[in-house]
Amino acid sequence: DVLLLDVTPLSLGIETYGGVFTKLIESNTTIPTKKSEVFSTAGDNQPSVELNVLQGERPMAKDNKSIGRFHLDGIPPAPRGVPQIEVTFDIDANGILSVTAKDKGTGKEQNIRITASSGLSKEEIEKMKQEAKANEAADREAREKVDKLNEADSLIFQTEKQIKEFGDKLPADKKQVIEDALAKLKSAHQAQE
Repeated sequence: DVLLLDVTPLSLGIETYGGVFTKLIESNTTIPTKKSEVFSTAGDNQPSVELNVLQGERPMAKDNKSIGRFHLDGIPPAPRGVPQIEVTFDIDANGILSVTAKDKGTGKEQNIRITASSGLSKEEIEKMKQEAKANEAADREAREKVDKLNEADSLIFQTEKQIKEFGDKLPADKKQVIEDALAKLKSAHQAQE
């Protein structure tokens, strides 16, 4: 006897900060399947998040196929990185994808159902896989650049927060060194955006 198992033809995930494609379900995963991951806000007092649901194999969101979008509103004001947004991808045995975003602080949630989660022919799927292979080096560079910019952004944010909180406890000469380095990093970061 042979048991035929359905699999996801391409990876599924969402767009995250910097235009990055963050995969929640990898290609060739047997269905039904369910996967959750916790994300947060990228800005202070961000009242909502937009979820762009994507399908594909490339590291940058713009190079993959958007198969749905929805918003989770009503996030209470908080510093960036504080709200906990749990995103769940659930594919049933019929291949129907449900994506849910839940604010763990308020319990508010929003979801979307995508019935033809693929909507792509075998040829289109194969073409997307070939494009991912052909662009692997350039994609890796683009992703590394965004990762570095995101790291710089986070470092700027954390350093400014620490200076605000503990700056008066630092000797003036040490504080000046930190502020000079911070100014250089900010300048380099802005030049790249």
